[in-house]
Amino acid sequence: MNDFLGLLARKPHATAAPASGKPNPPSDEEMKVRLYKLIIDRYRDKIEEYETKSVSDLKGLVQPKNATIAEIRDSVAEGFHPYVYQDNFLEAAKMAFQQVSSFKTIPAPVSFWLTFSEVEELMAGDEIDKSIFLCSLLRSLGSENAKVFVTDTRNSYVLFQFSGKSFVADHSQESLLEHPTGQAALDSLKGKILYAFNDLEYEDFQEPGQAF
Repeated sequence: MNDFLGLLARKPHATAAPASGKPNPPSDEEMKVRLYKLIIDRYRDKIEEYETKSVSDLKGLVQPKNATIAEIRDSVAEGFHPYVYQDNFLEAAKMAFQQVSSFKTIPAPVSFWLTFSEVEELMAGDEIDKSIFLCSLLRSLGSENAKVFVTDTRNSYVLFQFSGKSFVADHSQESLLEHPTGQAALDSLKGKILYAFNDLEYEDFQEPGQAF
């Protein structure tokens, strides 16, 4: 799995032609990429059918008590003596965001959900993988309102409120921005909001009257 994603993430590069003018034969690595692409293309429909998530499944993807998430939470909390939510959450949230932002953003070639341990091992994932990871970590650090927001531009964000202010974690820009109100935070997102979720609830923004 690691080799597979790593190979797909690499850009093709030109190879120098020998003096005879004939192109170099493809390397073993390039042949592997071609083989993996053939396999994916052949079974794309079956993979995406298996990976399709229902509303209840989406809620289940945010897991504050997951072992990988708990380990990172403890690592972040160790920097405080002791960690107290009211005093330390915002600083801890910034540390958590920096850690998740260090993961590379690599779009999967098909609809495919990575586990937390896979994201940590690869230090990579697509935007929603990283959003779910961060949301789980923020929830584990004590946030009751951290949620993943998905828009029709295929962007995903994590929004949370703390001490009367709202914050947006934008993985496409690698930024964590502060906003004075929840509405201002929502207005900063690219595209139309489709839905939002955490482990406690799911909101469909295609229905009127939804707000953060």
